[in-house]
Order: sequence, then structure tokens, then C-alpha cells
Amino acid sequence: MKAFITGIAGFTGKHLKELLESQGVKVTGIDLKKVKGGYQGDLSNKSKLEKILNKEKPDYIFHLASPIIRSQELIDKSLQKNLAVDLFSSVNLLQTAAQLKKKPKILITGTAAVYKAGDKKPFKEIARLEPQNSYGLSKLTQELVCLQLAKSYKLKLVCTRAFLLIGPGQRPGWVITDLGRKTAEIERGKIRPVLVIGNLNIKRDFLDVRDGVKAYWLLIRKGKAGEVYNVCSGKAKSIKQVVNGFKQLSKKQFKIKQKNQWRKNDPNTIVGDNQKLRGLGWQPKISFKTSLQDTLDYWRKELKA
Repeated sequence: MKAFITGIAGFTGKHLKELLESQGVKVTGIDLKKVKGGYQGDLSNKSKLEKILNKEKPDYIFHLASPIIRSQELIDKSLQKNLAVDLFSSVNLLQTAAQLKKKPKILITGTAAVYKAGDKKPFKEIARLEPQNSYGLSKLTQELVCLQLAKSYKLKLVCTRAFLLIGPGQRPGWVITDLGRKTAEIERGKIRPVLVIGNLNIKRDFLDVRDGVKAYWLLIRKGKAGEVYNVCSGKAKSIKQVVNGFKQLSKKQFKIKQKNQWRKNDPNTIVGDNQKLRGLGWQPKISFKTSLQDTLDYWRKELKA
């Protein structure tokens, strides 16, 4: 079996590649960065993409590539940049896949940012879709277009809505990895032993990326074509729990200082319902503490290097 991953050099792409290879799957892919055993480039070059896919003839395509440019606005400059990959490059990918002699199964990775923020109950896949920012709007556009194109091209395609994937190797700019990095910097004396945090009461659904990619692997094989699946832990953890978790794991004590500058329109709780995914036999295996420990260990190694 052969798999092709877009965004193969990214945080999730690396973990997915490792999982697939452990299952005996031959893996290649494309990324903006140079990739050993893969291709450097982007999906906007349709002629190059056609040559690559005709050569590789994958059984599975995992579409992970996305700029993930976050914003607090619905319509702004970041929307166009997100849509360049989420929409137009996705169309190129599906059109090219549809022309292959043997059509591959495809998984499109989306986000919980498509849901109506502020709804208190765990989000089911049938919940209201009302993005509050340009990233969510771009990913919702991608999802709707890809599902419709898949019907037209008779492609077996599933979409996911991932909540917050965490774990070792995540780049800065996300709360868990940022706090893990700062904890490691405090340990090494690089910064003062104080963590400055915003709203400690905010709760989010965190899922270890290694459980997330296992969900992707299961869904591309057993997910129902044309369906959407939440990929989440189903549990909400507060930022206070995250900070306390790192405090317990840290080799050096530190203080917490709360600042009053919070992001506007930031809902207190966002948590997903994963029963649809569990119905296929999946369940998260990696504990929240393990995710924090592995994230901290990753940054310890990075700073030491």
C-alpha cells in the first residue's frame, strides 16, 4: 500500500508518516520544505502535481497542508492566504486524483474552528457551523467544496474536524508547546521563573497528535465516504490545568502571573463529541500528562542542542 501526504514535513505530517511506515505502508508526500523521500513544492502547481501523483499512484491521500494563519477577524488579509491552499490547492488535488486510473481514498483534515463558538455542549458533527475567524471560514469552505467535488468525481473522501492536537515536535505559536518551551527555558535559566498567562479558566479539548494520526489512519480505511468526523478527546482541560501540569513536571519552581489582556470573542469552553469516531473502534490512548511530559522533553532536547 502507498500513501501520499501533503504537508508531510509539518507537525502532524511527521507523526502520520511514522505511524504509516510502522504499519508497512510506503509513504511519500509534498511540502514547502525539502523532504527526504518526498517532493518540495506546493499544490498550486497543478502540472507538477499531476506528474507526481501519476508517478506515485497512491492508494491513500492525506491532505494535511494548510497555512493555518489565525486571526480574530472573519474577513481580512489572512483569509486570502488561507484559501490559496485550503480551497484552490485542494481543488487541484482532487481534480488530479480523479484523473488517476485507480482513484485513491482521500482524507481532508479540517478544524473545530468551523463550529459556532460559544455553544456550551460538546460539539457533535451536526452542530451549527458558524466560523468566527478567517481560518475557520477558509476550512469550512474547503470542507464544503471537497465534499461536493468528491461526489462529482466519484472519489471516496472523508473530512475531519480536529480540535487541538498537541505533543512533541509542535512549532511555537500554540499554547501547550509555548508553555512547554517556557518551562524548559526556566529550567535552564534562560528566562525568569515566571509564566505570564492570560485567562487561566479557558477550557479546550486537547488530543495527543499520536492519537490523532491513528484516527486519520482508521478513518481513511473505515470512515464512511462523504462523512465528517470530529477528531478530539471529548474532554475539556483548562489552561490552569496545563500550567499546573508543567509545574509538577518542572525541575525548577516557577510562579504564575496572570495578565488581563485576553483575546476578544474567545469562548470559555470548546470541547468536541467523539462518539462517531469511537463507533469505528477508535479511542484515545495517550494521557494528558504524557502529552505534557513528551512536549517538555522535546523542548529540553531542543534547547540543549
